[in-house]
Amino acid sequence: MTALIFDTETHKLHGDLIEAAGIGCQFIETGGHLELIRTQKEFSQRYKPSEPIGLGAMAVHHILDSDVQNCKPYTAFQFPEDMIPTYIIGHNIDYDIETIQRASMPTFFLRPICTLAMARYVWPNLEAHNLAALAYHVSSNRKATRRSLRNSHSALNDCKTTFSLLYRIVKDQNIQSFEELYQFSEQARIPTHIFWGKYKGRSIASLDEWDIEWILKRTDDNYLASALHYQLSKLTQDSSLSFDDDLL
Repeated sequence: MTALIFDTETHKLHGDLIEAAGIGCQFIETGGHLELIRTQKEFSQRYKPSEPIGLGAMAVHHILDSDVQNCKPYTAFQFPEDMIPTYIIGHNIDYDIETIQRASMPTFFLRPICTLAMARYVWPNLEAHNLAALAYHVSSNRKATRRSLRNSHSALNDCKTTFSLLYRIVKDQNIQSFEELYQFSEQARIPTHIFWGKYKGRSIASLDEWDIEWILKRTDDNYLASALHYQLSKLTQDSSLSFDDDLL
């Protein structure tokens, strides 16, 4: 399989895999242009973690210890044989990849595509970029979207919601292939705005040196750090040029 929309649930934040789901998608030619569609292939499977499910996680996905008591251990995870992807797509997909890595699943062959990064890049000024908020943003029928979201938070339903978001991004950006989508996702990982803390909503280009240093001390996001260091170098260069002009 070329591309898989994928989602996981864990027994705690950064914990063991307890549910994994995926739906296939592909580009087809229709009416003289390419369109992204869901395929008929999907899967959903639960797993038993190494310790009881935390209450915080349980409150999110509503999976109980009794639901996974007789399931295979989380280390047994494998993609279905006919759904092993080249491109793996999800909302904050890095979290899901790290989850299956902890289940001893090799991931070196996967090309990750992150809908969270792309949504932040395309719509940086939205007040929220979680999956539910974005589902409402791209929806043409919010009552139907509400009905769908009330059935989440399961991994399979999240995959279906992610497809709706992905479809809109692909259409708006006129993307024609998964490789093009992957390259756009990689570009979008370098943020243009701040999405947390006291600078939330500010463009990185609007930050001064003190602002940038404050954020750098508080982030472990390498993509954000890269964008901040680039802006800091621009400010330093501009300051140097201004000083040289004053001397002249």
